[in-house]
Amino acid sequence: MSQSVFTTVYRYWNWIGIPVLLVAAVVLWLTITDLIAVVKRSYLFSVPLASRQDIQFAEPGRVTLSMEGPRFTTRFGNANFELRDAAGVVVAGRPSLMRLRSSGMTTVRMELLSFDIPRPGRYTLDITGLGEPREGDDKHAVVFQRPALAPIIIHVVGIVLSAGLFITSLVFFILRLNEAGWSS
Repeated sequence: MSQSVFTTVYRYWNWIGIPVLLVAAVVLWLTITDLIAVVKRSYLFSVPLASRQDIQFAEPGRVTLSMEGPRFTTRFGNANFELRDAAGVVVAGRPSLMRLRSSGMTTVRMELLSFDIPRPGRYTLDITGLGEPREGDDKHAVVFQRPALAPIIIHVVGIVLSAGLFITSLVFFILRLNEAGWSS
């Protein structure tokens, strides 16, 4: 019993490492695919960029308003958003403190406001500060989503931890193989 636990684990890592490596790879895969599903489920709808338009919410609850456009766009720089219900009552919007941002190769989506939709039905979205329509406005959109920041953060932490476990297991497995003389 003079050996430490770490020495014992390292000694038998060739046999322990393979299951740990496989479990970490499966958890990493499942976490990534579930993160993609969470983001897809949060999406409600998008509307083209226009100064005024009617939109329809199927159910009440919190929604976020995001801008979407080409990378480095400044089209939303002076934009202000106002949401009104069918009776003309303004639905108060709160700025997002932690703006969720996602980007692809050519487009960026950034969360700007959140609204508590009191009941399903028709609403009017007014956007001021846009100015005259411009060429390329068809590449911009206003996106409504369900809030997903907390689940996304949890998934990212899970991805980082499972990837770290996978890489650590792989490194120790290769070190153990080299030490045992199994490599060329």
